[in-house]
Amino acid sequence: MRHDAVRRPIRFLFLGALTVLGAVAIAGAIGVAGASASSSALAAATGGRAVIVIEGGGSTHPFTTPWASCDDGRPSYIQELVDSGLPVFTAPGYGNASTSTDRRTGCPPQPPLAVQWNTSGYPTQAGQAVLGLLGYLHATYGYRTFDLIGYSYGGLVARATIAALKERPAAGAFAPGFSYATAAQRADVRIPSLITINSPHLGSPTYDIAGDPRTYFRLVASAWGKQFASAGKGLVPYERDGGAGSIHVLETAAHAKANPTGWDESQVGVLDGVKVTLMAGDYCGRSCGDATTPPDASPTGRLRTDGTVPVYSQLMQACPRACPAPPGSVYLPPGMLPKGVVRKTFPTVHSRYDALRLGLPAPLSVASNPEAIAYLRETLLARWRAVKAPLLPRP
Repeated sequence: MRHDAVRRPIRFLFLGALTVLGAVAIAGAIGVAGASASSSALAAATGGRAVIVIEGGGSTHPFTTPWASCDDGRPSYIQELVDSGLPVFTAPGYGNASTSTDRRTGCPPQPPLAVQWNTSGYPTQAGQAVLGLLGYLHATYGYRTFDLIGYSYGGLVARATIAALKERPAAGAFAPGFSYATAAQRADVRIPSLITINSPHLGSPTYDIAGDPRTYFRLVASAWGKQFASAGKGLVPYERDGGAGSIHVLETAAHAKANPTGWDESQVGVLDGVKVTLMAGDYCGRSCGDATTPPDASPTGRLRTDGTVPVYSQLMQACPRACPAPPGSVYLPPGMLPKGVVRKTFPTVHSRYDALRLGLPAPLSVASNPEAIAYLRETLLARWRAVKAPLLPRP
């Protein structure tokens, strides 16, 4: 889903350290013609550390860099991170019938298609592609450490990226052809932290409706509210026309009971050693037409959602009481989440699309919400300060 973008001129980041005096000219050259051999000065300026944003499913997303974006600018939350001195790259995503720069102009050169992810595809394959992007950024600029941010479906893709990094195959498991994903593993690329924003980690009834509206719309509307169910109807074209393989991972049935071959079980242990923060929106637990929700549905009296995804799914928790059908239950495999997970909820909706659909002000969209953006920024900056990772000077 495409966010509101901040229209700002492209700014080249002037790096003051003596060891990277050539980075100004390099950044200008890269913005026009791609990386040069000396572009490692850019990574050196931040100790080889960068931030990768993986945006939502079903929409195209251009590759952007700390020094170059498309003519329509960056989403608000990404622009805030760039303005804070964090070197932020966005993972390019393409659709089944469109490129990563679909209907955009002035975008920086896009990396090879092999390191772009299909935003309607399965998370496992998407994670391999994003891991390839990390290998590409290492080979091109010298970055080795990456903090991941995943918005919506991008949160699942981020988890799949970490899984792909940790899958150390036996000798001969890969074809001999060059792979940026394999190069990332061999370069000892690291992912120390993950932040997800309104991600459907445990699915959502809206995706059940997208897959089978005749069966699930009335059932979901009676349990979760008509406004919530209408969000699922809006996803029907995505399922039918987008070839959305990811829908099956996002349906609630995929997370309702133990499944040895399921997505959740494949993620057990993947996030060990990674600092995890889960951000969630719950505005529609208080409004959005949910007033007819059964009074015993949750301790607060109403089911909490962001208009598209239940809060329990965003926070990777079992329902406080049995969830209404679907799914009726939630199964969390032991070990799927590491210790020390931080959870934070904001009174926001899932996207600008939801805000428009519900007649709400744009700042209630999580991607435009000042409170949520400030929390995201400060969480990342605190992690960088903790390891004394240098920032880029603000333009």
